[in-house]
Amino acid sequence: MNKLVTEFTTQSHLRGSKYFRVVHGKTDKAHSVGLHKHDFVEILWVKSGSGLLLSGGKERYFAKNFLYISKPGEVHVLDPDKNIQMDFTYIAIDRQVMERFKRDVLSEEEEFYREKFFGISLKLTPFETSYLNKAASELAWQNDSLTAIYRFLLNLYWQVKNAFVSALPGDTPDWLSDACGRIRNPENLAMGLPKFREICGRDMSYINRAMRKYMNCTPTEFINDARLRYAKWLLENSSFSTGEISETCGFSDLPYFCRKFRDKYECTPSDFRKRVRNPALDQHAGLSQHTAVASARRGQKILKKQ
Repeated sequence: MNKLVTEFTTQSHLRGSKYFRVVHGKTDKAHSVGLHKHDFVEILWVKSGSGLLLSGGKERYFAKNFLYISKPGEVHVLDPDKNIQMDFTYIAIDRQVMERFKRDVLSEEEEFYREKFFGISLKLTPFETSYLNKAASELAWQNDSLTAIYRFLLNLYWQVKNAFVSALPGDTPDWLSDACGRIRNPENLAMGLPKFREICGRDMSYINRAMRKYMNCTPTEFINDARLRYAKWLLENSSFSTGEISETCGFSDLPYFCRKFRDKYECTPSDFRKRVRNPALDQHAGLSQHTAVASARRGQKILKKQ
């Protein structure tokens, strides 16, 4: 039996906004919109509830902390389980904004990760969902700002990419997997080892033994590696100065940062940027600079008070 597919337009969901609109909603099986498609991109995450996602002809079970990014024109539905209410947030983004972001900001990214950013579904950690909730709240009062949506997309892309490049060994304990995932968040990276110990909630000697056993490295080595990977990404995708990147990533000493970067990537941060520089970033990718640097400084000030 053929099912009807409801078609939504950008105008119906952006409601006068030019770039994006943030929506918080609740639904259940009886009130689900059913199969539908639209000409805008939808970034949706589930805060509570469970059910079945049908997207592109494939099915996947979803539950709390589930993220879905639609492709324009893709037929899909998040169908809640019977007698279950689904609490969610979604951001409707104009298709042209996403195409410009992909072209101008992600043009130098590997095609695999660039394509994975569109039409993806994955399980988030509770911390990542909390981070998205906070980011959506900030977006909601940004008055349809192109700067704000670019900043949001940059941070979301970093999280999605990390989900693929930072997979942990399958036997890693849940508490350690959660801590390793949370420390990669830019705000936590800036606070380093003390924040990692706080997230783990265990004695440092116990953490050290677990890291050696499951990750074959020390916590400091793991954190520095995450910082350097984030620094490399910022050099490719932002207009931060080398000093600002060093501070944002939690390196208080610029020469030390440059030395560690050279050890890992066999070139200085400046030389690396010259190789990969994307002129379009001067206009767009530096938009998250104020937020990132402010977060790093705020985290460092908190540590100094402790």
